[in-house]
Amino acid sequence: MARVQIAANHDMALEIAAGTYANYSSVNKFGRAVAGAQITATDIWDRADATPTQQIWIAPTAARIHAIVSSDDTDGKTASPNSVGARTLRVYGLTSWSAAEVYEDITLTGTDAVNTVNSYVIIHRMKVLTKGATNVNVGTIIATAAADATITAAILPGEGQTQMAIYGIPSTKTAYITGYYGSAIKAAAAVRGSITLKVNPNPNAELINFVTKHTNGWDTTGVNYINHKFSPYYQVAGPAIIKVQAISSAADTDFSAGFDLILVDN
Repeated sequence: MARVQIAANHDMALEIAAGTYANYSSVNKFGRAVAGAQITATDIWDRADATPTQQIWIAPTAARIHAIVSSDDTDGKTASPNSVGARTLRVYGLTSWSAAEVYEDITLTGTDAVNTVNSYVIIHRMKVLTKGATNVNVGTIIATAAADATITAAILPGEGQTQMAIYGIPSTKTAYITGYYGSAIKAAAAVRGSITLKVNPNPNAELINFVTKHTNGWDTTGVNYINHKFSPYYQVAGPAIIKVQAISSAADTDFSAGFDLILVDN
């Protein structure tokens, strides 16, 4: 594993984010379950909502081509090529648990699906690259895995990128979690619950079981915002999936969460 010497008077986080040191990079991962944290475990991502649509995120069972589609034709189709919503999209993920992150760009065609070129074991970020005049994205944009039909990532209307506190680490890297956080948007009545940092240390063998690595509590009448810093940083060797879950004392709680990583090439 590559090592660097960082002078005591340097801002390590700034130096890594600026790309000063080879083999080191940083990730700030954030998510939101819009009115979606339930009384049972809820992953903090875009499809955890008040319906609830999908409380638990599910990875594809193998590397899959994903169909990218919007719920609204004004994202890329209506009045093409001058659609008023999202026009092009960038997809980030892993094509295997032993390969570095890759990305590709997708030209949207509204409610007509466009397949990715790459097959992904995880898509952990999507963002709108180009858009029209009305909105960054008018509809909900989803990535659905072929064969499995699992929705791996989603962008809610007007957000422009995924909000998923979920990230995949390949075997080529080691992640150092510097901290994680979470916050419930205060409701009229008192709401309380837990926030948990979860890790799947073996996603190349099985995808369901996650190990609890840290837990905190929150209460809208008191400590509504949790911000836990690891010292020393918490090490997670790839391959692994890191995510944040919440449980609320009341259904349909609006909850945001995330974590920060330093990635080091092995």
